[in-house]
Amino acid sequence: MPTEDRVCFTWEEYARHVTEYWRGVAESDVMLSSSSSCLENFHDCEFVGFDSEDIRSPVVLTGLFHYDCQSGRHYPEPLLVKRFALLGLHRFNILQGTSFELAALLKFNKTMNLTSSYYITLLAHDPSLQKTFQVRVDEREYGSLDLTVAIARPKKDQNEAAETTKEPFVPHFCCSAVSDGVFQGPLPDWPSEDALRHDRNRFYELEISEWQATDWISLYLKLLILATDRGMFVQTGLPQVQILEVVIETEEENEKPPDKRLNARRAHVYITFTGLPKSPRLVEIGEHVERKAIIRRVIDASGYLTLLGKFWSGKDTDQQRSMTLPSGEQAESSKKRPRLS
Repeated sequence: MPTEDRVCFTWEEYARHVTEYWRGVAESDVMLSSSSSCLENFHDCEFVGFDSEDIRSPVVLTGLFHYDCQSGRHYPEPLLVKRFALLGLHRFNILQGTSFELAALLKFNKTMNLTSSYYITLLAHDPSLQKTFQVRVDEREYGSLDLTVAIARPKKDQNEAAETTKEPFVPHFCCSAVSDGVFQGPLPDWPSEDALRHDRNRFYELEISEWQATDWISLYLKLLILATDRGMFVQTGLPQVQILEVVIETEEENEKPPDKRLNARRAHVYITFTGLPKSPRLVEIGEHVERKAIIRRVIDASGYLTLLGKFWSGKDTDQQRSMTLPSGEQAESSKKRPRLS
């Protein structure tokens, strides 16, 4: 049988191919944005990654996959990509005080890593106009919610592109939003009942009408479910989860009115919900099981939005499991705690 010749590269040749590829990507994007100043140094172009469909990588695992969302062809993880786009618009709306909503996904490019960067182009509209947006989402860890929205803005025309302040370009994950105090490091444990009831400077339990009036709380939860169980819901779609309770933790010195805490740049969101029948990360099975999720949001001075999340699986989860009956009924001692007054 005929055999294909193997192509071998030295490290120097590999590095040269990688450099030439990303230069080609930059030049392709620059031609579309007409920002010729970026050609002088492709590392200084913030437009790199969005418009590079015609550039092909000669070396495996160095470049971008390209997907046209309007072609009618299948593309990977459509549920997750849509939520990434929504997250980008969410960041833009928080920072700009706007109310843009997703109209359509146009295309996206994706790095060839297990943990990837996504360069998404989409249409969004508010009550008065429609714009083309570009969103970049960088994953930091595969199989968990740990990502950063580094870019979320309307696509710029050639005049705006020429005036843009340029930053060093990194094809994949660069950095997270900068934070400190309780909003850095590992996620916290689920708060104690005493803290939830008495530390009202830090913890605020949302009324049902409050979290129903926002779309980002359910968006965060769906992102956690999709990021944790990659590919599990491609055929079935997302389960119809029901949010039971939402508590937001903000900085202790934060004295803003409760409704203003919803847009706090640094917050922990504690969500109790049902409707997730099973997950490889969770022991209990059944839509009736009350589950808990902890999600951290940090938006720093640069505008980076970082989300970090996990399902809570501490001591209280083990106790609840032992009290959950096969029929789906719960023992008396495991009843849902009353809402805070």
